Amino acid sequence: MTKLDELHLLKTLDPADQAPDPHHPRARAGLHRILATEPAAPAVRARPHRRRVAGRIAAATGLVAAGTAAAIVVPAAIGGDPAFATWTARPTAMSTADRAKAAEACREEHRSGSPDYRDELAAATPAIAERRGNWSLVVLAGADGFSALCVADRPRPLFDAFFGSIGATRSADRPGPRELTATSLGTGAIDNHELSVAVGLAGAEVAEVSYTSPSRGRVLASVTDGQFALWLPGDDLAGASRRGVPLRVTYHDGSTATVTVAL
Repeated sequence: MTKLDELHLLKTLDPADQAPDPHHPRARAGLHRILATEPAAPAVRARPHRRRVAGRIAAATGLVAAGTAAAIVVPAAIGGDPAFATWTARPTAMSTADRAKAAEACREEHRSGSPDYRDELAAATPAIAERRGNWSLVVLAGADGFSALCVADRPRPLFDAFFGSIGATRSADRPGPRELTATSLGTGAIDNHELSVAVGLAGAEVAEVSYTSPSRGRVLASVTDGQFALWLPGDDLAGASRRGVPLRVTYHDGSTATVTVAL
């Protein structure tokens, strides 16, 4: 009886071509189909799971929230301006009507997702209401270090695409006159596109805050009512909550300094 080489025999039974021609029309069509296929987009939850960490509420996904503030991030999977084509490095103020509309929309979004802060939300007023192209950013501020952040694609009663954070900063962590304290810092996602934010409390002597982006140049923050806020498309601030990010600060006396903020 002839001894069989089982491995060789199995190879001969393989229906696949043993020496495929990469230039064959069928092979080229298959390669083209693979390369043309878009990778599956990661799932985005409209209401991410919340977990308690050191007395705060932190989002399991999305934007990184401050370690001294309670926060929840709510990324949306619909709407938005995917290319952020209208974004501007320098913010513009909203009209009185748009400011009120955006503030109420931000309040309503957080009211539905953050029941622990209903009273604070009801009493909070818009400290910052800025526009960068078609996009709006609102910071609602209240007593005892409370603040709520919303970034959305337009100031409408119901945001088409939105995320934000909410919470209160402890007295011990609030900034001195020439300091900054971050309350939301990092990179999040909206409509499956990344954007970076640096938002927080500004000391009484702080007049201007800016960030120099490797991809976007100098980005000017809004600074009003003891709050500062800036954002830009992309992942510039990914990991900034841990390593910190340098911000350029101008004080009311005209002097300047670089202040590194982290969480």
